[in-house]
Amino acid sequence: MATAQGVVDPEHGLVGVAQSLRGLGSVKRVLVIGAHPDDEDTSLLAFLVRGLGADAAYLALNRGEGGQNLIGPELGVGLGLVRAEELLAARRLDGAGQFFTRAYDFGYSKSADETFRFWPKDSLLSDVVLAIRRYRPQVVVSIFTGTTRDGHGQHQVAGILAREAFDAAGDPSRFPEQLAGGLPAWAPVKLYRSTRFDTTNTTLRIETGTLDLLLGRSYHQIAMASRSQHRSQDMGRIEPLGPRQTRVELLKSRGIADTERSEASLFDGVETSVAALLSALPDDEVRAGLEEPIEAYVDLVKNVADILNRRPAEVISHLGQALSILRRAIDLAAVAGPGAEHVHWVLRRDEAKLEVALTAAAGVIVAAFSDDDLVIPGQSLEVEVQIWNGGDGPVDIRALALETPTGWKVDRIGEVDAAVLPGTLSRRRFQVTVPLDEEQTRPYFLRARRTGAAYVWPAESPERGLPFSPPLLEARADLGIAGNVVHRSAEAVYRFADQARGEVRRPLRVVPAVSVELAPATSVWPLGRETPLDFSVSLRGEVPEGAEGRVWLELPAGWRVSPAEADFSLPGPGRAATAEFEVEPAEETEPGAYDLRAWAETADGHRYQQGYSIIDYTHIRRNLLYEEAAARIEAFELDVDQDLRVAYVPGAGDAVAEAVGAMGLRVDVLDERVLASGDLSEYDVIVLGIRAYETNPTVVASNERLLGFVRAGGTLIVQYQQYRYFRESYTPYAMRARFPHDRVSDELAPVAVLAPRHPVFHVPNRIGESDFQGWVQERGLYFPYEWDERYQALLEMADPGEEPKRGGLLVARYGEGLYVYTGLSLFRQLPAGVPGAFRLLANLLSLE
Repeated sequence: MATAQGVVDPEHGLVGVAQSLRGLGSVKRVLVIGAHPDDEDTSLLAFLVRGLGADAAYLALNRGEGGQNLIGPELGVGLGLVRAEELLAARRLDGAGQFFTRAYDFGYSKSADETFRFWPKDSLLSDVVLAIRRYRPQVVVSIFTGTTRDGHGQHQVAGILAREAFDAAGDPSRFPEQLAGGLPAWAPVKLYRSTRFDTTNTTLRIETGTLDLLLGRSYHQIAMASRSQHRSQDMGRIEPLGPRQTRVELLKSRGIADTERSEASLFDGVETSVAALLSALPDDEVRAGLEEPIEAYVDLVKNVADILNRRPAEVISHLGQALSILRRAIDLAAVAGPGAEHVHWVLRRDEAKLEVALTAAAGVIVAAFSDDDLVIPGQSLEVEVQIWNGGDGPVDIRALALETPTGWKVDRIGEVDAAVLPGTLSRRRFQVTVPLDEEQTRPYFLRARRTGAAYVWPAESPERGLPFSPPLLEARADLGIAGNVVHRSAEAVYRFADQARGEVRRPLRVVPAVSVELAPATSVWPLGRETPLDFSVSLRGEVPEGAEGRVWLELPAGWRVSPAEADFSLPGPGRAATAEFEVEPAEETEPGAYDLRAWAETADGHRYQQGYSIIDYTHIRRNLLYEEAAARIEAFELDVDQDLRVAYVPGAGDAVAEAVGAMGLRVDVLDERVLASGDLSEYDVIVLGIRAYETNPTVVASNERLLGFVRAGGTLIVQYQQYRYFRESYTPYAMRARFPHDRVSDELAPVAVLAPRHPVFHVPNRIGESDFQGWVQERGLYFPYEWDERYQALLEMADPGEEPKRGGLLVARYGEGLYVYTGLSLFRQLPAGVPGAFRLLANLLSLE
């Protein structure tokens, strides 16, 4: 968790008991399949898990790496880490599980065919089948139809794969390597699709606006709180009172006839009782032996729910009795031979839920805390495992250990009593030593270089398809409660008090002793430039006793750097240092891309060339993104008036201001005070960041000031904005956008110049066809389709097979100045070092 536990914890106290009881004694499992983070039906998930006690999970094909970031600078892989953590934050609220395929979000696409050019179909189908066979749902819900009605090509693919995997998962001839690895072929009973985008063919309405008296909220309210965790995607939601519905259409069923379209539940026609599983057993004697304990167990858990309402104090003994009987059935199923494997699998899952319920009823909480969160190979740390008996009965500690990666050394510090008396807290401390050769902690899907738009998963790893790897350190406790041994675990986390936020918890990570980062990652060298390029090497140390050494840059042949090297000192863990360098290319440098690297060497001779950025937001767990300490310099012809006075107004996390500075211009980033009341006339050009009208209220409030700046002779460049900008008429002259908006997603789409003599194509740089080569991900988005005649459209482009779009770059004279709107994705091209994007931006800044 990013922060400490909330006021209500669904695994503890009577709420935890009641939540667990809702799912005991029945088998209800649902897998929801979509394309991206935020595609999931959170209302359905919350209803299933929190309301019915069912098991439900969401399978997202990708982690959303191709989107924009409302809350910070992360894009690409970094954004994928943010959004994966946001999904987990959402799942902590609605209670569902989370899976992924190996697909990398390459950006918007307009067809399934285009998407499958990036994502090998058979590989992704294998991943979806893997999720179904691992999770064993009776019901699959596809968010999308698999047709062009879904819009985004990735949505279409999600719908196609859901349908095909529904059939393929139960076919042992499909992906047999999964069966060889221990997974069974699994045929879900029913396939639905969500009709939230098109209610015409709805066959089932699920009421999700019901008030849950246990939780004090409706499932839809919980869902909206869950959805609001997608903060990087502008997904904050109101949590409304009153009735709400989720709608779905039945597509396929192996449980009821196709003509029986009227249903009361997702599970109509699905056998959901644990006892009914016995009918599939081939051995009559085995079946008869299991019937008695399973029936007794089911009867007990039904009675426990009633006892919880009337006599809560008696719940512990009844739960203990139910667990004993269930374990007898588990033992019988374990030796029952072929045909009983699934029965055993289901009973073991009920056992885990029952252990949660019994521990919660007994008032027992297990936690583990480390004294550090970022550790280095060879370092020792202490971990304290705490067992709090907040109940009225005794608790015995039968076994307690730390589960660690292979090769880690664990020593127990001191001894304590084996019993935890009521109302007391038991503490056991361990010293843990990290091996000298331990690798850095990285998400499993980032350990190997990505192949195109697909991550490379470790072969045959149990991590495949999970959000992240299991915790590095986990406390495992066997506790004697109510005559049973209950197995509980807790991730070892570091916690501290933040003065503004309170208790904050962070996961344990192994990091290099010295982290090295080189910035900026991409620079431009206008050929003929006379001033050197500035680079900064940031170092962070985690060596407990501190570290010192030297740092230098590795340059292309003939290039010069000053100073040649620099000394650094990192007195202790968490301490940082910075070294500044000036770099000059060689004489007669040719146009092209050039690479630089930064190296650090400590006094003991160890060299370091990697660094990590910390992704840390209050609503998600902290994560690390590793990168080589490398930079790229793009050398090309670029002219720009160095006397231009440029101001930038930030929007939703882009690096365009830094790109303006990389051209050698001074750029002032305007804060709210200056934008609202400062003197704007000192600037020649003001550039608005992407989605500024959506994310910055001061931009909205100051719109008349910005227009006045233009009327007085300034140039205002507005990068892409969303629907509010068009709907509420912040422009000097009318322009309108379609819904969904016009965009050109093919970064290779031909670009035609509509006004060849316009200064934007000549001053100070001559813009030609080559300037639109090498673009990444897309040409642009949020193109208006209709505008006042006083705007001049300067470019035309289109995705293959579509009508030309001319709204990507519009310029209008307004008063004495110029108003520019561009949907071109400069916010992606400039950080990628695309020369033509810099040259075009230089010309836009130079317009008069």
